[in-house]
Amino acid sequence: MQKGIAYSTVIIVALLGILLVSIWSYSQLSTGSQYSGTYASRANQDIALSRLEFAKRVLTQSLIFSSQAASLDIAANGGTQFGATYWYCDSEPNPPEVGEVNLAMSNESLSLMNAYVASVPNSELANMDVSVSNYGCIGVYDPESANCLLQDSSHCQGFQTTGTLGGTVTVSAPSPVQYTGNIAADATSNRFYWIYYKLYDDTKNSGLLRTIATGLRDACPLNRNGQARLQIALSKVCDHYETLFAEPDGTKYVKCEMQVLCMDTANPVACVNTPCERPQTNTLCWQSVSQSPIEGEKYLNDFVNSLGGKAVQAQSGALAGIRLKITLTDNKFSIPSSQGLQPLVWNLWAETQIADQPCRPIN
Repeated sequence: MQKGIAYSTVIIVALLGILLVSIWSYSQLSTGSQYSGTYASRANQDIALSRLEFAKRVLTQSLIFSSQAASLDIAANGGTQFGATYWYCDSEPNPPEVGEVNLAMSNESLSLMNAYVASVPNSELANMDVSVSNYGCIGVYDPESANCLLQDSSHCQGFQTTGTLGGTVTVSAPSPVQYTGNIAADATSNRFYWIYYKLYDDTKNSGLLRTIATGLRDACPLNRNGQARLQIALSKVCDHYETLFAEPDGTKYVKCEMQVLCMDTANPVACVNTPCERPQTNTLCWQSVSQSPIEGEKYLNDFVNSLGGKAVQAQSGALAGIRLKITLTDNKFSIPSSQGLQPLVWNLWAETQIADQPCRPIN
């Protein structure tokens, strides 16, 4: 009997051992399955995050490209978004204020940036299950006048730009992830603001009008008629602007061309009736929480309504009326655009009556 009990005990112990081994084996299989699922989940998240970071880098490069291309467009317009910007209007200096220029840069950059965003569904990003919403604001931060009025342009050869108020990046697979923050970048090797600030300062000091007046005084002898003297004076204009932008060592990267769109000595006012005043600018979108589309529409309507112009009376002693287009091409850097690398080209327009000047005394 004792021997039978002992044998039964051995059998039970053996069965319990087999059961424990089976339970241990099953638990190991279950644990392995859990680890496998965890690794797969983490791998999917890593892939999604990698795609997200790649999309952010692509958008940052697109932001730089949009802002660089915008600088070409706005400089060609003369600093605003409406074209043919008159820096001398009705015989008075009237350069665009920095707020006007920054607003134009912001709006043009935003238009170009959102044009890229609209192309995302047909791009490689879509193949990576990435989508992007439109941006609501592109901020443009100029280097400021203290850095840009120096003869040496090295402290004013770029600007900062940001994309805000939208631009949500969503990766839908293999694991959902989203980024709703801002993007920022530096647009470098671009002297847009250096030329703007130096032009602004020169215009406020009537640089063009002073150059023409000096040229008239020097254009003697007296037997030359008024138009001939004025043509000699106008030939000095590009010398003035190329000297204005000369480097400290005398190198002149900026080249000037001038078109005389109108010149009339018989009826001076004939050349100065082109509407050239501009409306006030709106609040810059990156300096406020939002910008109402209605305000932007009103700004455009005010501009269009101002195109009626106004009558201009001849100034006493006016020699002529002139309307000019001055083109300044900066060859120091090439800027990327949809047409390839381009030099920065600033245009400015001027309409003014020119007062006659006595000849400079001859010693």
